[in-house]
Amino acid sequence: MSDLKNFKWNYRSLNKIPNNSLHIEVIADYGGGYTTDHAFMEVRNHFYRFDKFNKIRTITDHPVYAFSTIETGFWIAQEGLHSEHKNLVIFSNTAPRGDIKWVGENRQPFVCGLLDNGIPVFAVYAGYNLSFIKDRLKGLWIVKVPNKGTQFRSRDYYPQATMAILNGDLARFGKEISIKDVPEVPSFALASVDGYGNLKTTIRKSYLSQAVLNSAIVRIGFNKHNRFALNTVGRGIKGNIGDLCMVSGSSGGKGKNYIEIIRLQMRAASDFEIFGPRDDLGKIEISPVKS
Repeated sequence: MSDLKNFKWNYRSLNKIPNNSLHIEVIADYGGGYTTDHAFMEVRNHFYRFDKFNKIRTITDHPVYAFSTIETGFWIAQEGLHSEHKNLVIFSNTAPRGDIKWVGENRQPFVCGLLDNGIPVFAVYAGYNLSFIKDRLKGLWIVKVPNKGTQFRSRDYYPQATMAILNGDLARFGKEISIKDVPEVPSFALASVDGYGNLKTTIRKSYLSQAVLNSAIVRIGFNKHNRFALNTVGRGIKGNIGDLCMVSGSSGGKGKNYIEIIRLQMRAASDFEIFGPRDDLGKIEISPVKS
């Protein structure tokens, strides 16, 4: 276990967690897209199986796009930092593989972190899974759990290890990881595609040049496509049904909203032929259009 003298894990002890209180939020790419999958049900059952002290109240499913650590990290932060409640526990397993380019830890160990608001996060240390919460982590540790021997670690190993730690088994903690080694959030990237086909980005208003903010219409280049959009962020313009717009989105926290690209009552994702936010889609380019 990590050095107890410097051990930063101070989650509630077992006797301070009320029975039937914990909400486990499973953020994972099991379905390959924006749908639940049989895997979610199996993972849920294994959490209940290892809930020896009846602490779990509910387990909810949050599907993300296949292999997308950027979308996984985006929603870990949105749920853990901006939609949090004291009984929330975030559990995630999205691991990049194949020919999708990604950054981060190649071994992809299962880790446990604790946010400064007291929310525990269990996730795979790979890609951008932890990037959006990097500045809010009090500590991050490798979990002592097998990482081979089964194709389905999310079911066969990780729920048992997660519940053991929540139940106070500190022997499950392994080496502490330097938070400085977690990759930064990539700027001007696509973070998520919601059910309406809106593109949620990692762009904040402060990232945009004054020329872009002053331009009523902007040119957006992404995924080898270029489109013109109304700028409702800098100019306060209101679009009509069917218009492509750059807007201040609903995610990212109060006063720190991320920019979204939307087509009113239609799907902006179709404009750029986007099915999901792959980690290697590249940067979104936004430039002013001279009147």
